[in-house]
Amino acid sequence: MCWEIAARLAEAGLPHATIESDELDRVFPRPDRPALDALKPCASDVSQLNLAALWGTYRSLGHNRLIMSGVMMHVAHDKRWILAAIPDATIMVVRLRGSDATLLERLDRREIGVGRDAQIERSLRQAKRMNGEDARDFLVVDTDGRSPQEVARELLDRIGWLAAAPA
Repeated sequence: MCWEIAARLAEAGLPHATIESDELDRVFPRPDRPALDALKPCASDVSQLNLAALWGTYRSLGHNRLIMSGVMMHVAHDKRWILAAIPDATIMVVRLRGSDATLLERLDRREIGVGRDAQIERSLRQAKRMNGEDARDFLVVDTDGRSPQEVARELLDRIGWLAAAPA
């Protein structure tokens, strides 16, 4: 979905950056506390350090919008490390909601290899948990029967970013 939003922002001429949060900590072995403290004392994890580094570069280039995709299982915790990386950020959490059938259809198109079944099980479990959460602080968008283009259009309309597009 973030790629579709990014494409629409680019069409409108609006500067932005797109980051997939899973890529911020895809490293083995994961750095331990002493290694993190050597880089930046009190950093929560390598994701925080990498996001700060990337955003510093993007901000220096004049970007002021960030689309960051990923699963936020613990929103309060995730907001803390994101704000530690980008202290002046205004964070809007968007929850894309779909039925199990929709989720399975999307996972079937995307997941291959040895981790497929575990990813499907994990995704269904996470979706059930997140659907049971209080969503007052989230922007929730239903995705059943909708294309990525339709969902991106709704999100951008609700966020208001396209209203800032140059004429």
